[in-house]
Amino acid sequence: MTVATGAILEHEIGAEGLLAVRLRDGEVRLRGVDGGTVRIREVNGRRLDEVFAIEAAAGSLSLKAGRTLEIVVGPRVIRRGLGAHTPELEIELPRRATLVLEAASGDVEADGLLGDQRYRTASGDISLRAVGGQLAVEVVSGDVTLSATGEAEVAVRSMSGDIGIRAGTLSALQVNTTSGDIGVAGHLAGAGPFAIETVSGDGLLAPLGDVRIEMTSLTGDLTSDLDGGQAGGDGRRSLTVGSGGPLVTFQSVSGDLHVARSLADEPAGTDHPGASAAASSSAPANQSAASQPAANGAIAAAYDAARLRILRSLERGEIDVAEAGRRLETLDAGDVEARPDQPAPTNDRAPND
Repeated sequence: MTVATGAILEHEIGAEGLLAVRLRDGEVRLRGVDGGTVRIREVNGRRLDEVFAIEAAAGSLSLKAGRTLEIVVGPRVIRRGLGAHTPELEIELPRRATLVLEAASGDVEADGLLGDQRYRTASGDISLRAVGGQLAVEVVSGDVTLSATGEAEVAVRSMSGDIGIRAGTLSALQVNTTSGDIGVAGHLAGAGPFAIETVSGDGLLAPLGDVRIEMTSLTGDLTSDLDGGQAGGDGRRSLTVGSGGPLVTFQSVSGDLHVARSLADEPAGTDHPGASAAASSSAPANQSAASQPAANGAIAAAYDAARLRILRSLERGEIDVAEAGRRLETLDAGDVEARPDQPAPTNDRAPND
């Protein structure tokens, strides 16, 4: 049964039904509840059917922004858009329902959802609390904060933005970012895979229990607060904590990886192990010279600008990871002069940088 009263929509989808929401801009707050009913409210009081095309079926509900109005004039059918709106939605849905949420721009918050979830946004932060199940998150520009209870299978992809993940148990982990820092804390168990990839961001891993770590990086360093055997040299490093355990791979062009003590004793939700944690006292003490530009402010600014141009070229697909690594390595080696009046050349001639 569907009940709609302007700014409020209720629809029965069942305990494990499907909710799909697609919008251009706006904010969305979701909360998992018992039962099988979805309840959606537009906080500003705007009629939902003026903002979305709504499709309600047995076991599912779909809201898609960009609704059009059809006007029949003689033999012609005119489709007229109803205008661009920026909704603010509060959504209650069955905690084990499947969720698909896509937005061009806007922040997303979710609390207490345990079913399969997929979030995608071009610009905006995503904050997930007390979640579980299979979670897939894609963000072009924005931070991702994820705190999971119980067991979770997590996949996060970001172009620019920090990623912080805390979980009771991670049965699989795949994290990929271009320029953001990544922090992961939790018990790693199951078949995996457990993989972290970044171009220039640093990683912080706080595992609960035994673990094996293999790191591949052109200029990054591997450090640890935990007792364990390290092996390898330039380009490839490995660390074994305890008797072994699941394998975690960390691949980066210039990012460092620090292995910290478990955060399991901290109250859930106090903070996420993202950039702030990686930059705190847990950060490696022996950072490479590449992460410490010259003290002269003008030279440092030119150095950073050159690195940024390389990373932007990688983001746009103009160069691949290998070429980006070669250029960064050349820049970090000091072979390219970064004078204040002449930023370091990188063979990147993009006019919009």
